[in-house]
Amino acid sequence: MRNGNEETLDPDDWEATRALAHRIVDEAVDYLARVRERPVWAPMPEEVRASFQTSLPEGPTPLATVYRNYRETVAAYPMGNIHPRFWGWYMGASNFTGALGDFLAAVEGSNLGGGTTGATQVEQQVIEWLKEIVGFPKSASGTLTSGGSMANLVAHTVIRNLAAGYDVRGEGIAGVEKPLRFYASDQVHSC
Repeated sequence: MRNGNEETLDPDDWEATRALAHRIVDEAVDYLARVRERPVWAPMPEEVRASFQTSLPEGPTPLATVYRNYRETVAAYPMGNIHPRFWGWYMGASNFTGALGDFLAAVEGSNLGGGTTGATQVEQQVIEWLKEIVGFPKSASGTLTSGGSMANLVAHTVIRNLAAGYDVRGEGIAGVEKPLRFYASDQVHSC
């Protein structure tokens, strides 16, 4: 997008964007409030699946069109885990408070790699609370991950680094004298 002579990612019309954002929030509240009125899950028709096999767009797509496509091709075919009758897996469900938190985090756009930003302080506080809940000592440390798969990857990386007996981070994995092995049953899965 252009704003005069300036290249920008800002919308061309802030008021139209505000109106669409309000509509999205209103419809999201309705979506969650009426979840019990919908089936837990619906199969995705082949023509909807095919709509995800298009060529790269040559130009921008209006935000209202992107939202309409989302409603028709994504929101209409959810995993089902937000439904109270979803008993398929252990995964958590979304809630509107969490959605607002995710929205604010996206607006903030913080990188939690360091510094003394507000978002970094929130992460550190949550880690402190979790340590207190599980009875870990004050000296313990931690990190928040995006989910179970990333948590397992971090845990396996720590285990590998400890088991290697040398500075894997500094010297690289090529310095391993004996092959490292992970043992798992036939019940292991990706997350």
